[in-house]
Amino acid sequence: MHTAWRFFDKLLDIMAAMAGVLLVFIVGAVCYTIGMRFFFNQTTIWIIQTTEYALLWIVFLATSWLLKESGHITTEIIYVHLKTKTKNRLDFVMSMVGAAVCIFLMYLSTVYLWDCIVNEVKDVRAVTVPKSAIFVIIPIGSLLLSIQFLRIAWTKFTALRTGR
Repeated sequence: MHTAWRFFDKLLDIMAAMAGVLLVFIVGAVCYTIGMRFFFNQTTIWIIQTTEYALLWIVFLATSWLLKESGHITTEIIYVHLKTKTKNRLDFVMSMVGAAVCIFLMYLSTVYLWDCIVNEVKDVRAVTVPKSAIFVIIPIGSLLLSIQFLRIAWTKFTALRTGR
């Protein structure tokens, strides 16, 4: 099982790196279009559409990694005053709720994705793109986020059972 978690962690690291590459692409693309407009009074129509897609992909590529690294914002005003056992209980419940929400999102997005594939739905704007290519990341990212939430929940459950 340890090898599977190492593989999972490596996958999350790779996906987070891909999100970083997309972020650099967005910065470069926006700078390019600003330069084109300023110097040549021309704009590139594909930039807005592409950066919208990239922002969606960044969220679902990096969120699982961020959860693994405990990088999400937490309000610790009350949390820091709780006993360890109470913190573990709270973390367990919150992780289970997070996993349930992500599993539900995965289900809904898979249904939508399947509909897009079957009906060959396209996003017709500056560049015509199959919607399935845009939204395929949502069920994948939701699945990985669900797994990470369940992993945290299992860790907290084990800590509760052992009394840590």
